[in-house]
Amino acid sequence: MPYYEVAIEHSTIALSKQFTYHSEQPVQPGCRVFVPFGRQKLTGLVIQEGQKQQDSNIRIKEIETIIDDKPVLDHEQIELARYLAWITISPIMGMIHLMLPRALDAKSSKPDFSYRMWLVKQPLDSQNPVSLTPKLKMVYEQEWQEMIYTDAVNEFGAYSVNALCKKGLATKEKRIIDYGTLPKRKQVEWPALNADQQRALNTIRQANKQVVLLHGVTGSGKTEVFFHLAKEQLEQGKQVLILVPEISLTPMMEERIASRFDCDVYGCHSRLSDSQFVSVWQNIEQAGPCIVIGTRKSVFLPMKNLGLIIMDEEHDTSYKQDTNIRYHARDAALFRAKYHHCKLLLASATPSLESYSRAIKGVYALATLPRRVSGLDASIRLVDLRITPSFHNYSSELIDRITNRLAKHQKTLIFLNRRGYLPTVRCQSCHEYLVCEDCNVPLSYHKNEDRFVCHVCGNRYPIVYECPHCHSKQLTQTGQGTERLEEDTASLFPQAKIVRMDHDTTRQKGSHQRLLDEFKEDGDILMGTQMIAKGLDFHDITLAGVLSIDSMLNRPDYLSNERAYQLTEQAAGRAGRGNEPGEVIIQTYNPEHFVLQCIKSHSYTDFFVQEMQYRHAGNYPPYVYLATLVIRNHDAFEAYQRALEIKYRLEAYGVEVLGPVDISMRNKQARTRLLIKDKDDEHLIQTLWQCALWFEENASRSRMDINVHPMTLEE
Repeated sequence: MPYYEVAIEHSTIALSKQFTYHSEQPVQPGCRVFVPFGRQKLTGLVIQEGQKQQDSNIRIKEIETIIDDKPVLDHEQIELARYLAWITISPIMGMIHLMLPRALDAKSSKPDFSYRMWLVKQPLDSQNPVSLTPKLKMVYEQEWQEMIYTDAVNEFGAYSVNALCKKGLATKEKRIIDYGTLPKRKQVEWPALNADQQRALNTIRQANKQVVLLHGVTGSGKTEVFFHLAKEQLEQGKQVLILVPEISLTPMMEERIASRFDCDVYGCHSRLSDSQFVSVWQNIEQAGPCIVIGTRKSVFLPMKNLGLIIMDEEHDTSYKQDTNIRYHARDAALFRAKYHHCKLLLASATPSLESYSRAIKGVYALATLPRRVSGLDASIRLVDLRITPSFHNYSSELIDRITNRLAKHQKTLIFLNRRGYLPTVRCQSCHEYLVCEDCNVPLSYHKNEDRFVCHVCGNRYPIVYECPHCHSKQLTQTGQGTERLEEDTASLFPQAKIVRMDHDTTRQKGSHQRLLDEFKEDGDILMGTQMIAKGLDFHDITLAGVLSIDSMLNRPDYLSNERAYQLTEQAAGRAGRGNEPGEVIIQTYNPEHFVLQCIKSHSYTDFFVQEMQYRHAGNYPPYVYLATLVIRNHDAFEAYQRALEIKYRLEAYGVEVLGPVDISMRNKQARTRLLIKDKDDEHLIQTLWQCALWFEENASRSRMDINVHPMTLEE
């Protein structure tokens, strides 16, 4: 009787291991099953074949139901799930569910697909001949092997189709709708590489390291290097995976790839429906040489013959999932590159300090593109708001520059890293903010909804006209969001066509492409949050304005300087990508800040050197490995006490612990944070596992969120 090792669906960390079951029917590893577990019936995934326990007193239970006819995950994907579950301190089945498309992840054998019925012709049985009327014989002998059922009914008639089915000469077959590859486009001529691009390409080809960092300034032509590398792999019959951080970047990249490559191209991102995602998943399982362009979850697709993985804008925080299982796509990409013996190319104009430090130490290979293709760097001007008059959040200088661009019919980009109408509302009497009752963070006003919105949990609140604390009616507006900025910009420049891109305007499917097409066609000013600050390639943007940079620099987070530098440099890089020189206006109350001075001189290396000194002095990454533990409880005192207990246990394991620190509420629960530092990453992971197991046994009324290698600190 065959035995199998099965991972079960359970949220308990202690049960994140394999259990032995037997089955009368053979089961392939990677298939989902229903198994008895105590008094429950749980979903499980067969990991591998097993052996009967040596202890004869142990009763091996039987697999009750085999859900899948064929595996939903292959050996590589199972090993990837085990690896990511280990380094994120998560149950393996939780990781497996996250990897799978939601339709395949269903906990029943009837997932919610979009189906289409097909009519499939069956061969004649010479041993049992069937008599046919002349009409049925004519229908059967026509040149068709399979047809969409409704098309067959329209062409042959319902009576004929049903008669063929009754006689066994045709069968109905329900299939998941196949959305196929991206539409083919007319192929354009490949431009010649310049000397810098050719040098970078040769460096990547000849690198003896599996991971290569491509550090190229904005507008230096990194994408052309990608394309030449991808072409070489396709010619060898390999597959190429291109990761981008934001869904807003996929339409432009898909269009460029489809116009340069005549192969199959698949797009994969969160705006695909469940059926579309399953269709892409299943097509790629059978695909030959192809290109996949997608966001974070694309790294889990069942690509069998990977020749190259490209991670564009590798520094971006969007590659790290910040809820539930907090994995980083780079870890998954590193695993897959090693498994397939292929190169992983990390690319950015503003690399993460971690990646750049590894490159200069020789852990990664390093290729550089030091100059723009146009040869013209955008000029950057820091406008001191302490001495410069401003109107509606625009300095007089920026107003003059925008007016000049409008007169020349050139385009402008305005970056403000806040959405909403008014980020916060405050009482002038008691000085309290209107806050979310679940999260205790300030609410933002959204004019189009006429509601206060929490940008953490998404709760909506009706408008109030008096302070809930002191009942004063003296509520004042503080700060400004993109929605309000759009309104003020329209009043300053009534003749301009304004396009706004932020989370609120891009909720609907296809909205990213629609807004980008609208701006390309006749837009004058593109404004928005960080989704417009990276990857967009419009050659007629000659002016970029960066507002509220100081709010990014002043966040209580050791990563604030790095994030401010990256976002601002990326936003500035959108200007002057064509033949016209670009200009960047950065408004600030602190123009002397070293981050802004480094941006002004376009010097990433100066920023890297100075920021690394701060990191070394504070003992922060990349000099140590970091993790955060957030304890949640409805009782703030209980959360704090649990955090103290955990701190003492962690320090006994030899790691450095900062805190506890009380941070903002979530879902009406108080939260307390611990910050853990360790020189040894593997020791950190093992310590966190021991901590998680102890916590499950001893703190049933509290909850703990673990974030290994966080990209931001919870506030």
